[in-house]
Amino acid sequence: MKLFRLTLILALVAGLFTQCNDDMNENNVLKKADLPSGTYTVMVENVSVPYDFFEAGAKFIPDGAEAAGPAFPGHSFTFWFHAGPNHKLSFATMYGLSNDGFYAPGQGGISVYDGDFPATVSERDITSEIMLWDAGTQVNQMPGPDNPHSGADENGVVQLMAAVGDGYDYGSVATNLKATLYAHGNSLFSVTIEVLDASTTAISPVAWVVHSDGQMPIFTEGAADYDQGLEPLAETGNAGPLSEYLSMNSGYVSPVAPVLWVLHDKEDRPVFTEGTPDYGEGLETLAETGNPGPLYNSLMAAGYETGFQAMRTDGTGGPLFPGQKYMFTIEGHVGQSLSIASMLGASNDIFFSTGDKGIKLSYGEAEKDITHLIELYDAGTEVNEYPGAQTSADTEEGGTVHVLNDGLPWPEASQVIKVTITKN
Repeated sequence: MKLFRLTLILALVAGLFTQCNDDMNENNVLKKADLPSGTYTVMVENVSVPYDFFEAGAKFIPDGAEAAGPAFPGHSFTFWFHAGPNHKLSFATMYGLSNDGFYAPGQGGISVYDGDFPATVSERDITSEIMLWDAGTQVNQMPGPDNPHSGADENGVVQLMAAVGDGYDYGSVATNLKATLYAHGNSLFSVTIEVLDASTTAISPVAWVVHSDGQMPIFTEGAADYDQGLEPLAETGNAGPLSEYLSMNSGYVSPVAPVLWVLHDKEDRPVFTEGTPDYGEGLETLAETGNPGPLYNSLMAAGYETGFQAMRTDGTGGPLFPGQKYMFTIEGHVGQSLSIASMLGASNDIFFSTGDKGIKLSYGEAEKDITHLIELYDAGTEVNEYPGAQTSADTEEGGTVHVLNDGLPWPEASQVIKVTITKN
């Protein structure tokens, strides 16, 4: 998987400092000693929002209905989402005829990819992975259509309804519900929760979230409700507050890989030429794994002043996560251009770049934000997947290097990276 490969390779380069080739090359006019020069500090920062979860939402309207409301026996809710092999799925829906009962998987969610699913089958029954829980927010009363829902505040903890011991009959999950997980390809899934004809209750609209392994986004068993929307869902069936909280804290997060830089003549295109295949000199490795080493070595061999930065400003090595920075110094000459390249970590072959021509170094401004000159490029070497899903497909593409335009919901470069150049 890409993130694993990125982490593994960066562990090997994390101890390397920015290097440059100081050897004279008689064919490289940029190294003439008589040209004016200046020293510049380049700052690269990951400015993306550090979302807690991957994707979230809610389904308010039962399948086939026209308005929001509960799903009664014989009806269902279906919701759609994206996920990768490292993701879990959590959701919650109220046991309608109770005080604060809700159906949900365990606190850590369900593994979306499990065994041969979805490689060899397109659907999976997940009913056995759903349980009836007590939110611990309201004292239970007899479940059923005559339930007055007037129980006193409980101030308890979230626990399995079977562990409460209130003596009431809620039926079993298997006699009330059937839940099926469907795989639709390219990291797209859906879940249908059917309320069986013999069910003892209706269920409410469903709040759901895709998250990392080890997270407990909706509740922790044996602990009090988080006060982030589970109580209104479990007591009244209102999935809005919980889904709003989960959605506000969900989104695409990507590391920024070590940054390669190269100084060159304005006519040169040392890293790539837009609209043509990768040169085969190391860009593919940088774009697919985050490792700038092969491209750096190729540029060195060609006589360019080049280097890469793998050390963060806090003294640690590796990719940049939200809030972290790289800083390095270059010495440029009049007439030179600067090109940079860095992998968008949670992708197959996408990288940040100043374009094939680079950008001209400025001598008139002490500090310049060049973020608007950075774009996301597709190396054309591996077929793209849904942003952040990162399965192990790794399908060779055989395409060309071009500005990213595959129609998938990638962020703008400026939503992830900020680049500033300061003249020293």
